[in-house]
Order: sequence, then structure tokens, then C-alpha cells
Amino acid sequence: MSAADFWLIRPVAITDAMLISSTVPEGLAQEYSSGSTYVLGAVVGVSTGTKQAVYQGLQASNVGHAPATSPTWWKPLGTVYAPYSTGTSYGLGDVVSSTSANVHDLYESQAAGNLGNALTDKAKWLRKSATNRWNAFDKALNSRTVVPNSISFVIAPGLVNTVTLLNVEGASATITQSGTGYTRTQNLVRHHVLNWYDFFYEIPIRIGDVVFDGVPPYAASSLTITIENTGLDAAISGCFVGKSRTIGTTQWGVTGGTLSYSTVDTDKFGNVTIFKRANAKRLNFEVRIPDGFEDEAHRLLTEYTDVELIVIGSTKYSMTYAYGYIDQWEVPISNSGQNAPISFRGLI
Repeated sequence: MSAADFWLIRPVAITDAMLISSTVPEGLAQEYSSGSTYVLGAVVGVSTGTKQAVYQGLQASNVGHAPATSPTWWKPLGTVYAPYSTGTSYGLGDVVSSTSANVHDLYESQAAGNLGNALTDKAKWLRKSATNRWNAFDKALNSRTVVPNSISFVIAPGLVNTVTLLNVEGASATITQSGTGYTRTQNLVRHHVLNWYDFFYEIPIRIGDVVFDGVPPYAASSLTITIENTGLDAAISGCFVGKSRTIGTTQWGVTGGTLSYSTVDTDKFGNVTIFKRANAKRLNFEVRIPDGFEDEAHRLLTEYTDVELIVIGSTKYSMTYAYGYIDQWEVPISNSGQNAPISFRGLI
């Protein structure tokens, strides 16, 4: 594939059956006891209200070492929340989990003394996000799977050839496929500068979006996806897998911006307060449609209109990667090939 190919990718929805394993915890662990002796690899939790920090043991004969203050004995695995119980009275802001087959949600209490009210009662409960384990697969980019140091999960999505990771925080990302020998690591640290001063004094940045193309389309395989960020939190908002379709070649002149959902309040004295909220990508492409491919390009764009998907404008520029939907488009007919204008709006 050319770096300038324009791809549309309809993501596969990851289900419970497809998520084979994950290093991110979801359920409550056994509560830590200072008088117990723990083996290597033991998993314990330290609870504060409905929230529990989960740790894994790094040594055998582990006794009397508090997980939060003993990094040579315990490593943090992430945060989980207690399951909702109709017999528990919840305070304002308490968070609970609700998990069942293909349901992995967190809810936040909207009232004090919240007792016996169903999670469907919107006056008492607000859906906060998916659980930490499933934030990477819930197709909402305003929530992230976050754990210390590294994230790793194994999925069996079926016949796919592309993996797109969005809003990533890490030093590197690696994809390994079973049964084919395919493995690829991408460095996420960049140091793009304009002059010598920036080279020496600007801090390297982490790119947030990365695409892995050329994954062998082998339906019986599984994919292991790992994000490393040693010493810091590793995070990801969206892991999207699917089959890419190329409809043409992206031309120079792509424009990219944001759709801001922030609000601005001005009081009677003219003082301005900005309420920062999420923003989404906005992209405009000119795509060269090959002569004779107009009907197929028109069919694909019609099929994918008003459908959540991934667009890749060019693998050379991560600013052209986005999750959202096709907004407006036109396909010209020409005996020599012409450009199709395509606008794309990102989701949050």
C-alpha cells in the first residue's frame, strides 16, 4: 500500500468472546491483609469506599509490605470499583460497576443516601464510562484505559488487516499476531523541531495516534497489543481493528482542525471563563479517484455514510487518522480521473 492511499475502515465491535486476556483488572481483588504472607504473583486490593487499587506481588514470602508504599514488593495493576448493590447506601459521587455478558459500565451516584435506586434511574445515577479494562474498546475517545507502566491485551477479532490505536500515552506500541509470525513495534516518541534551539530545549513529545497496516488477514489468529510506558501511566482511548478499503489517493492540501465542545461564559463585567471540554477532529480531503473506479467509490462512500468508522488519509501523517463519520462527499466522473472532496467529522 502507498503511504498516500485513502482508507476507510469499518471497525469490528470487540465482544467478551473476542477479548481473550487483559492485564487490566476489572473485578474486585481479595483485600490486602498486613498479617498475610503472599506468594509471587499474588493479586490484592486496597479499597477506599467503592474504589479499589489493585496490586500484583513481585516476590515470594511477601508479608507486612503495604502495597502503596512498597514498589519492590508490589506493582500496581489499575483501579476497579465495587459492583452495584441494591442494599448499599451510596454517597454523592460514589462510583459503582455493572458487569454482565457484553456489559461493562461504571455509574456515578448523583445523590447522597442513594439506596435501592436502579442504575436506570437517571436522576440518581449517571453512566460515567466503560470499566477501565473496556474503555479501549467502547468507541468513546473521551474515556481511556489507564494503568501504570504497560497495557497488554489479546483479542481474536477474526478477519482483519489493520489496527488503529487512538489517543495513546506511551513510549512504544507493539502488535504480535499468532500463527503468522507478524510482529511490529512503533516508537511513539517524536522530537520534531524547526531550529537548533528547539532541538536542545524542547521536550520530546508522544504521538497519540498510530496505525498498523499490513496485518495478515488470518481469521484464526489472535492479536496481542502492548503499550509500554515504563515509570509512567500507559493509556489508550480507542483500539480499532478492521479491514481497510482503499478508494483513491489522498492529494496535497488536506486540512485538519478541531470541533470544540468547550463553552465560554461572560459575566456582566466582561470577565470571561472558559469551561474546557472535549474536542474532536475535523478533516477535509481531496481524494484522487482512479479512472473507472468511480462507481465503486460511490458505492463504498454511500455504504459508509452515517456509519462510525476509521479514516486514514495518509500513513505518513497521524493528523489524518480519525474515528468518526463521513460528513459530506462528492464523486466526479472523468475519463482521466478527478478529485473527490470528502469531509470527515470526528467523534469524542
